[in-house]
Amino acid sequence: MVKIEKTQLERIWSALLTPTNADESVNYDALEEIVERQIEDGVEGFYCCGSSGEALLLSLEERKKVLEHTIKAAKGRVPVISHVGTIRTQDVIELAEHAVSSGALAVSMIPPYYYRFSMDEILSYYEDVIKAVPDAPVLIYNIPQFTGIEFNKQNAGRLLENENVVGVKHTSNNLYSLERMGAAFPEKALLNGFDEQFLSALSVGAYGTIGTTVNLFAPLFHKVRESYFAGDMQTALHWQREINQRIEACVSIGIFNAMKYGWTLRGVDCGFCRKPFQPLNEEQKTRMRSVLEVE
Repeated sequence: MVKIEKTQLERIWSALLTPTNADESVNYDALEEIVERQIEDGVEGFYCCGSSGEALLLSLEERKKVLEHTIKAAKGRVPVISHVGTIRTQDVIELAEHAVSSGALAVSMIPPYYYRFSMDEILSYYEDVIKAVPDAPVLIYNIPQFTGIEFNKQNAGRLLENENVVGVKHTSNNLYSLERMGAAFPEKALLNGFDEQFLSALSVGAYGTIGTTVNLFAPLFHKVRESYFAGDMQTALHWQREINQRIEACVSIGIFNAMKYGWTLRGVDCGFCRKPFQPLNEEQKTRMRSVLEVE
């Protein structure tokens, strides 16, 4: 049985980047530096090797090392979640075992992708990992635009009834579904996954967020949360719009590379995303400079 409190997950988490060198190798020194700098910015936890961290472009050994260096740099000041999802169950088990032994607070998993697995096969994938690593608290990662699987109260109920499943990272526009999962399973942590809907997700029961743009703009997320819980919706909306202005520009540039280049502009060279992603051109770099100048 896992021992983790819901409140331990209700934080502003950075969906952490994986900095790279010019040869596409992982830049672990830069990784540790942005962890330190982001803690100074107010990040309350790190989510390693998710979409923002290019997990599926990394080897299993690289994913393990990214987690180890993140935990090392965090020095126990903030918790770390390891995303361990991939297509092969045995690989997920290996990463989950490593995450637990390394000191991660929890693991998160996308469903298996590419093949048209049945829902029973998808649920069994999670259950097989839980059975193999029973001391790993598990977050379901709901990101249907990438996986083709939309979790909801009905199809994920079997998992949400499992005490090892501690919550949901909900990277979906379907906030009705998020609210319904929260109403049915109030003991589970609801974590928003789309930065542009943080305020909206708070209004339907989310208490935390795991976000790409938290990498650069953590203070703005604090302002949204503080204003919302103070009952000042106009101010909360103002700060959400400040976030969304930056998101709109970064998405037009290429969100993951935009975040990396943003940190390069802040003095920590994080390189660019691995191929087949393409590096930013000069016009895109100029636009990203203007995004940071908005602050």
